Amino acid sequence: MMKKILILTAAVLLIAAMTACGAGKNTAETAAPTEAPRQASYLDTRLDEPEWTLAEGDLQLGDGNTVYAEKSDILYFAIVTNKDGSQELRFKLSDATAAKLKTLSPDTAYTISLNGEKIGTATLSEDATVATVTAQNAVGEITALATKIRGLATE
Repeated sequence: MMKKILILTAAVLLIAAMTACGAGKNTAETAAPTEAPRQASYLDTRLDEPEWTLAEGDLQLGDGNTVYAEKSDILYFAIVTNKDGSQELRFKLSDATAAKLKTLSPDTAYTISLNGEKIGTATLSEDATVATVTAQNAVGEITALATKIRGLATE
C-alpha cells in the first residue's frame, strides 16, 4: 500500500511540475520581417573556369608610376589551385581595361594592391583580361590574401 502511495505521489508531482513549466509562457506571435532577405552575390561561371568572387576594398593594377585599373575596372577575382598544388590569385579585368593594357609594352611589370598594400607582382594573360599573381610573386600567403580581398579578414 505504501508503494502505491509513493508512486501516486511521484506521478502527481511529476504532472504538477510539467504543467507548471508551461504556465506563463509568452504566446504572442512574432511579426514577420518587413525587409526582404539579402541575396548573396552569385557569379555564374562555367565548370572549366575559376570560381570568380566579388572583391571588397580598393584593388589597383599599376606599374609603380601609373594606375591602369582600379575599382570597377577589376571586375572580380578568384583563388585557383593548380594541378601541381600551387596556388595563384586571378583578377578579371574589364574589356575596356584589357584593350588599354594591350597597347602597352609586354615587358611592363605590373603590381596588384589592395587598399594601398601590395598583394604581388602580376602577369597579364595574352588577351589582357586576366591579371595573375602566383604564390612566388605574392606578398604573403595566397589564402590569407584571398581572405583579405573577400573582406573576411578581421585585421
